[in-house]
Amino acid sequence: MNLPLFPLNSVIFPGGILPLRIFEPRYLDMVRDCVREQTEFVVCLIKDGSEVGAAKHSKIGTACQIIDWETLPDGLLGITAQGQRRAEIKNTQVQSNQLLLGDVEYLSEFEDESLPAKFDEWAHLISIIIKELGKPFDEQAQELASAHWVSARLTEFLPFELEQKQRILEIDHPLVRLEHLQDVLKDIEYYYSQGNLNN
Repeated sequence: MNLPLFPLNSVIFPGGILPLRIFEPRYLDMVRDCVREQTEFVVCLIKDGSEVGAAKHSKIGTACQIIDWETLPDGLLGITAQGQRRAEIKNTQVQSNQLLLGDVEYLSEFEDESLPAKFDEWAHLISIIIKELGKPFDEQAQELASAHWVSARLTEFLPFELEQKQRILEIDHPLVRLEHLQDVLKDIEYYYSQGNLNN
């Protein structure tokens, strides 16, 4: 399947909500076509600060559907996208308007697992974060008993390195994702416990 790519300094998972302000002509064209044709676009992580070029973004991203749009107070187009499924980007082409297209293959997902009891506090934390964030995040169903959903939302919400988030996105099994996320959070806790808060 050939889909437009939207490289960003952001990692989104299936089920995730991504509000975006659209102002570049190439992405205005992309939004128009996606809404008209009811097609998806793929959000992928920028690797070196540049949006053009096949080697400058992650090869695994998330196909997203536009679920809402509006004109913002500053006159720009605001859209809300929701992650649908992970996708591997095989080949890319740059259109004349500089929009990047990719030949993508959707990735298979492991069957979901119930959230282990030791991660219950994470589910509670996510519900608090979503309440604080408000719209559009609090308008979606919360699957607090799902290992897939909890690992994805916590990875999206917590402010740690994007490369770490990308690695978690690329993990297939939901329980393995949770364990990897736990290791990341332990490393962060240890870092700050050593007096590195201001570094």
